[in-house]
Amino acid sequence: MCDVAELYETANSAASKGCGCSYELYVQKLTREIDHTASHLAPDQAAALQDYARQKGDYAPDADEGHLEGFCCHGIDYGCCPAGCEAPEDEEWDSEDEEAARIALNEEIMAEIEAEEELARLSAIAVRDAQVLDRISSIRRRLAA
Repeated sequence: MCDVAELYETANSAASKGCGCSYELYVQKLTREIDHTASHLAPDQAAALQDYARQKGDYAPDADEGHLEGFCCHGIDYGCCPAGCEAPEDEEWDSEDEEAARIALNEEIMAEIEAEEELARLSAIAVRDAQVLDRISSIRRRLAA
């Protein structure tokens, strides 16, 4: 059996790196770390880790992906974000071509995010399949003996 407190602390340490002072970014990173770690565990262990993370209070798998008005996606005021996020100017997307380019860029980013999520999902499936095959092999060895 795994130690969920230790796994949580490992995920917490990884999430804390690079999040600066943004609580929202920390929560996003922690949730991803917990979910990634859980995908490599047995279902009962994964559920125990996620329950433990919920009890700690910063795990938010159902958090709204939108952002607040006046803040960038990192949860920091526009113009203050170390990633260089700036508030979009009203005149910035005036022409239809620029608006179409912005929409296309947004669709491209969303496609990349979906591809990463699909890769993580497939990885989790492969881990579970490997665990099932190991269990089947062990049963076959016991029956053969």
